[in-house]
Amino acid sequence: FGITAIVLLACGQDDLRHGRKRWLIWLMALGILIAAIVLNFSRAGLVILVGGSSLWIAVVALRQRSSARIALGFSFLLLLLTAILLFGGQTLERFHLREVGGLGISTDFRWRIFRDAFQLIRASPWCGIGLGNFDAVFAIFRSASSGDTRALHPESDWLWLWSELGWPAVALIVIGAAFLIRRVLPLREGTNQRFRLAALIGAVVFALHGLLDVPGHRVGTAFAGIFLLGLSLHRPLGLKPSRWIASLFRLVGLLLVVSGASWTVAARGKMPLPGVVGVANAKELSAAANRDRNFAETVSLTNHALAWAPLDWQLYFLRALGEVGMKQPSSALDDFRRARFLEPNAYEVPLAEGNVWLSSRPVLAATAWREALRRAGPEQRPEAYSSMLSNASMQSPEVSRILEEIGLRQHDLVLAYLSRVSGELFNHALGEFFKHDPNLETLSETEKLALFSLWSERSDLEQLSKIVQQYPDWLSYAWLGMARYDATRKDFRSAYELTQRFGEAVALPRITSTSSLQELQSRFYAAPDNYAVGYALYREQMQRGRIDDALLTARHFSERPNAPAYFHFLEAQSWAAKQNWERAWNAWQAFHEAKARAAR
Repeated sequence: FGITAIVLLACGQDDLRHGRKRWLIWLMALGILIAAIVLNFSRAGLVILVGGSSLWIAVVALRQRSSARIALGFSFLLLLLTAILLFGGQTLERFHLREVGGLGISTDFRWRIFRDAFQLIRASPWCGIGLGNFDAVFAIFRSASSGDTRALHPESDWLWLWSELGWPAVALIVIGAAFLIRRVLPLREGTNQRFRLAALIGAVVFALHGLLDVPGHRVGTAFAGIFLLGLSLHRPLGLKPSRWIASLFRLVGLLLVVSGASWTVAARGKMPLPGVVGVANAKELSAAANRDRNFAETVSLTNHALAWAPLDWQLYFLRALGEVGMKQPSSALDDFRRARFLEPNAYEVPLAEGNVWLSSRPVLAATAWREALRRAGPEQRPEAYSSMLSNASMQSPEVSRILEEIGLRQHDLVLAYLSRVSGELFNHALGEFFKHDPNLETLSETEKLALFSLWSERSDLEQLSKIVQQYPDWLSYAWLGMARYDATRKDFRSAYELTQRFGEAVALPRITSTSSLQELQSRFYAAPDNYAVGYALYREQMQRGRIDDALLTARHFSERPNAPAYFHFLEAQSWAAKQNWERAWNAWQAFHEAKARAAR
C-alpha cells in the first residue's frame, strides 16, 4: 500500500499538470490507501508512505528548480503528515514515540532473530545451506531467540537469501539490480520521467524493506516489486520488434500456467508431486496411514517425501512411528533422534516420543521424557509432568517409579506429583522430598502455600502439627492445616483465630450511603434479595451491638445457594462475636468452600 501510494502521487501530479480531472480519482485512491495502512496497523507502510513520498516530491521539485513548486510539494507533504497524525491512532502508538529513551534495540525479538541468523550464516557463508532449508536448519542455531514457536524465516529477505545461497548470490543480485537501475536513466523530459521516478523509488524502497521483512519471499509482493522495476526502465522508441522474444515470453507463460495447474491439482488430489506441495501431502497421507495402522505405507510415504525434504523433522518422526509399528526399534530410535536434533526446542517432540515407547521400551520412554522436561519452560513443566504421570500410571509401573524419583528431586514438579497421591503414598513422597530439601529452601512462597495446602488435605494433620512446632515460621503457610487440626481436637476458638490471623482479606462491598438503621430496615423489608442493602444493614446492626439481628441478616443470605460467599464470612463473624466458636468455625469453612467453588 505504501509503495502504491507513491505511484499514485505521480499519476495524480501528471494529470494535474496536464489539466485533467482524473487527479481527483487518484486523490481519493490515495486516501483509501492511507486508511488501509492505518487500519492494518502497519508501521512499515507508514514509513514507506512518508519516506517515499518525501523523496519523490523532493526530487521532482528540485529538478524543476522552482520555488513555487518546492513550496507546493512541501505543503502537500505537511498535509499528508497532518492527516496521519490526526487519524494514525494505534498505528502511531506502535512506534512508541513516548518511550524512545527507554527502548533498547537488543530487547526487540527481531534483532535476536538477526543475531542467530548471523550465527547460521557464519557456518556456511559461501554456498549457504540450500534453498528451502532455513526453517529446518535455523532451529539448531537458535540461542538468543530461543522460544516455543518455530521461526520460519529470519525476518529479512536479504538474510534469508544470504543464509540459503551464500554471499556470492547476494553480491550478484545487487550487481544485477545496479545494471538494471542504470537502464532507468536518463530521466529527461518526454520520457514519462516523473512516473518512472516514482516506480524506481518504489522498487528501491521495496528492496530496502527487505532488510527488515520478507516481502520478496511472498509471491504477491515479489511480483509487485518486479513490476515496479520494469515500469521504471527507459524504453527508447526505436526498439525493433523481435519474434523470438515474443515466443520466449509465451513459452514462459505457458510453463507458469502448467506449473500452477499442477500445484492446484496436486494440493486438492493429495498427489505426491515433488516439492513443498508433495511434502505436505505426504505428511497428511502418512499420518492417516499410521492412524489406520498401515505402518508399511507410512514408511513408504515418508521415504519418498524425505527425498524432497531431507531436513524435515516431522517426516523423520512420522517414519519412526511407522517403524515402531513394524517392530523395528533400532531404526525408529535413529529417526526419533534425527527429529529431536532437527527440532531442538519444542518439548512436545520428545514428549510424544516417550508416549510411543511407553508400552514397549520403558527405559527409552523415560529418556525421552527427561529430555522433554529439560526443554519445557517453567510454566509448561508441571503440565507436561502431570501428563507423563497419567500415561505411565496406566501402562508402565517401571516408568512411574522413575518419574517419582525425578519429581521428588525438583521443586517445580513435586507439587504435581503430590497432588496425585494421598495417605501413605503422600507421606512417603513427602518424606523423600524433605530428605533433599529439609528446610524448603528451593520452594517459592506460592509453592510453600500449595505444599501445606495439599498436606492439610491429604496427609496426617498430627504430623503436620509436629513439623510446625519444630519450624514455627512455617505456621504462616500451614495455618489452614493447623486450623483443621485444632478443630479435630475441639479447639474451635484456636481454629477460627488462625483463619482471622492468616486468612486472605475478604472482598466486601463498599458502603457509600449513611442511612440510619430504621431506613436500612425499611429498604431491606422492601427488597429482601438486595445484597448491598443486606450488607449495609448487617454492618449497621454490628456497629450498634445488635449481634443477634446481624446474625439473622447474614443467615438470611448465607442459607441461599447462590448468595455471595462473603455472607458466610459475616455469619462466622457474628458467631465469633457471640463466642460460639464451633459455629464460627463451621461458617468460615462454608465460606472457604463457597469461595473455592466460585474460583473454579
